[in-house]
Amino acid sequence: MKDRLQGPEKPANSPLGTILVVDDEPELRKILVEALTRQGFEVTGCSVGHQALAELRVKNIDLLLTDLMMPEMDGISLLQSALEN
Repeated sequence: MKDRLQGPEKPANSPLGTILVVDDEPELRKILVEALTRQGFEVTGCSVGHQALAELRVKNIDLLLTDLMMPEMDGISLLQSALEN
């Protein structure tokens, strides 16, 4: 019997889920994207909030992982904008 918390089974070659990583620090963003990709996720990295919002409009993202303190748009504003759209 399948555990209900696991969700539907995915084909062996499909990613575990899609993650959008938003961080203005290039090295940290790169490390997160690479580590999550190695774990089997499809990962996109963005450096600024408006770029992340554009990605959210065109991709089906399961998880938004964002830095809180960024120039132009902080992580809280990004999350609020993402929820509104």
